[in-house]
Amino acid sequence: MIAEQTVHEIQEHLDIIEVIGGYISLKKAGRNFKALCPFHPEKSPSFMVYPQKQFFICYGCHAGGDLISFVMRFEHLEFPEAVRILAEKAGVPVPQAAADRPAVHPDLYRAHEVAARYYHELLVKSAEGERARAYLKGRGVDPAAWEVFSLGYAPDRWDGLLTLGQQEDLTPQILEKAGLAIPREGGSGWYDRFRSRVIFPIWDGRGRVIAFGGRVLEDAAGPKYMNSPETELYVKGRVLYGLHLAAPQIRERDFCIVVEGYMDLVSPYQHGIRNVVASMGTSLTIDQVKLIRRHTKNVVMVYDGDYAGEMATLRGLDLFLEAEMRVKVAGLPGGLDPDSMIKSQGVQAFIRAIQESQDLFDYKLGLLKKRFDPKQLEGRIQICQEMLPTIKRVPSPIQRGEYVKRLSELAGVDEALLWSELKRVKLDAPWRPAAMEEAHPRAAMTAEDLLAGLLLERPDRLVQLEGRLDPQDLQDLQVRRLVTWLMEGEMTNRFPRGSEEWESRIARWLAHADAIAVEEKERALDEVLQRIKENQRRAYMEGLKGSIRRAEEAGDEAKTTELVLEYNRFMKTGTAATRQLEG
Repeated sequence: MIAEQTVHEIQEHLDIIEVIGGYISLKKAGRNFKALCPFHPEKSPSFMVYPQKQFFICYGCHAGGDLISFVMRFEHLEFPEAVRILAEKAGVPVPQAAADRPAVHPDLYRAHEVAARYYHELLVKSAEGERARAYLKGRGVDPAAWEVFSLGYAPDRWDGLLTLGQQEDLTPQILEKAGLAIPREGGSGWYDRFRSRVIFPIWDGRGRVIAFGGRVLEDAAGPKYMNSPETELYVKGRVLYGLHLAAPQIRERDFCIVVEGYMDLVSPYQHGIRNVVASMGTSLTIDQVKLIRRHTKNVVMVYDGDYAGEMATLRGLDLFLEAEMRVKVAGLPGGLDPDSMIKSQGVQAFIRAIQESQDLFDYKLGLLKKRFDPKQLEGRIQICQEMLPTIKRVPSPIQRGEYVKRLSELAGVDEALLWSELKRVKLDAPWRPAAMEEAHPRAAMTAEDLLAGLLLERPDRLVQLEGRLDPQDLQDLQVRRLVTWLMEGEMTNRFPRGSEEWESRIARWLAHADAIAVEEKERALDEVLQRIKENQRRAYMEGLKGSIRRAEEAGDEAKTTELVLEYNRFMKTGTAATRQLEG
């Protein structure tokens, strides 16, 4: 764990305007700053930064938090990684023992930078790179794309990068650790991993090269594609090729196209389709789904039109459903991938395939009808068994009902039986985007919301609650949790950490309190407490009315009389009863 004192010191050394202003363009708006939100597409700015209290909030998508929260969202990082980035900016050391994992050796990043530059210069400038240039031109990849994707060429040499590494003070051991060199058998030295290949650099979310993919040239030996091995920097299932380039367009268009390979991304990119990422030939993982969900909840999957591509698509569908995302599938003619389709049929054919993408239910059902004969009883049973787990993952009950109805019609099975079977389906525990607590988006702030904001702004206001409010009297569980923590002195961080939804709500509370004039805040706190008490009184009265109604319906005259008397006493005194009444 990173020490609270270290986090506090980082926040003291940095200003949220400087940090966020380094990522997006901010404009002064009174004493605050505004911008177009980087987390959802919009034409009018609803993203606000409050420099005095060092937090941000978007009034469109409800994103909110402090400078650490912003870096986590924008860079797609976990808390420790975001803190380390900000620590570098602030010049604050993060003790090694405090990190969740050992810090990555900086030479690993430098090794990839040196290698990327080396491969790229060989492609564009060297005589031996002519083979690679001819190959790329033959595949329809123009020189402008070579620059955008930093494409390169690894020469047919055993020690080209190793020799350069010596000049750059990069030892063979570092190159091996980076996955760029392989030790010879018997320990007699090393040799370059990538040779005689077109090179595709792979970036992390910050645009840093962390790995490479190499495509063998036509007349060379070896596997068609070779990727870097997993290293401290690179874990294949946690990276999406091209995401750092695609992210702005994904947010602007509010959907992401997911393809499989490098060329499946490069080809549409050259034709102006920029909201595309590639899974690099692997089945999608939940970590990759999380990366996409940072930018949009809408996905169109475009995998190869062969059996392997269809199966990879099916595996990815369930992950998107569990993440509560909306997913469609663009089916391509058999044997075609996005690259070959664009080359053979033109980019408009690819665009039409995206526009005509199928709902996941229709896509999966179509595949199953090819595998199992719906005219046979056994075939219909197999189709139902394959479809029910997918239906169970659909978050919308209305959508689930529609799918059950359609499956019932296809299989000739009573809907009640399908619902019964659906209840029996057991799923692995799904990943949820808000595991800690539910979000509570509200169009208008309640009295309890305002109380939370005023107390967060100045915890010393708690003394004014003594004898006037018990946290258990609060109806909103999140507000109750916050007030209890403040009273117990457990919240030492000036911006309480938690899930994105929790931090967004904290930001809304603070923003609402900030809108009140300073001279009115104390009076506002008194009014809030009065409103909360009044709300309690109304709730108690409604409860008594309900108890009276139930007693009358049950024909219990004694109970009815007791409750009516209690109701009348409460109306006269305005104070809650001291004993619990049975409802």
